[in-house]
Amino acid sequence: MFRLPVSGIDVDLRPATGLEDLLLLEGARDAASVSIALVEQLARKLDGGALNARDLTVTDMEALVLELRRRLLGEWVESRGRCPSAGCGAAIDISFRAGDYASQHRSRMPTNSAPLKNEPGWFQLTGSEVQFRLVTAGDLAAAMQSANPERELARRTIRSGSDAKMQRANRAVQRAMQSLAPPLSGEIEGRCPECGATARFWFDVQSFVQREMRYSAEFLYDDVHVLASRYHWTEDKILSLPRTRRMQYVEMALRRSGGN
Repeated sequence: MFRLPVSGIDVDLRPATGLEDLLLLEGARDAASVSIALVEQLARKLDGGALNARDLTVTDMEALVLELRRRLLGEWVESRGRCPSAGCGAAIDISFRAGDYASQHRSRMPTNSAPLKNEPGWFQLTGSEVQFRLVTAGDLAAAMQSANPERELARRTIRSGSDAKMQRANRAVQRAMQSLAPPLSGEIEGRCPECGATARFWFDVQSFVQREMRYSAEFLYDDVHVLASRYHWTEDKILSLPRTRRMQYVEMALRRSGGN
């Protein structure tokens, strides 16, 4: 069971199979659409109901994607960057526990906003006509297809009565949104082992996790070939196997055939 940090929905995640590997390798290229597809295939509400991935806030989606990564690839997230200091450029290793990182981003009600009683999910800035709701995964996926993603997100999530009011309230709305749904994507810090400088890197949760998962899925085609050749299983049957079980069968098949 995993509880989404903003909505509080309890979800159940089934083990990833070759179908999810195939989605990563051959599906949509934009990160928002891939995350939606993965969650729709792997996650269900704990009560058995369907989970509408497009309606999840971006924070809930990032938390869920990070949890998928933790279960599939382990607790530790590791990456490497380069020191930006002039004349240095040394490698900087960055690592952290996925669970600890996610727990640092907790939702809280901002002091400058209040929920609308007659419209669940909508809020109003105190002393203002401006109303807003949180950005969802579906909003983000649609905005990435538009010519101006930032403007499209504002159009979808902010009601102000006029462009002028929207522009004046934009910063206040952004602060309120970040309080209600603090994004997991953001800057992470590392310290250069050579010169001691502090370096900051942008951590985009969905892109980073999908890149890792896509790399680990690249063996899918080899796995299908090995198991189909050894056991004469159909592609559908092989793709339906949980990834960990498929890998065990492949290891057994290779061991018995001498690794060829």
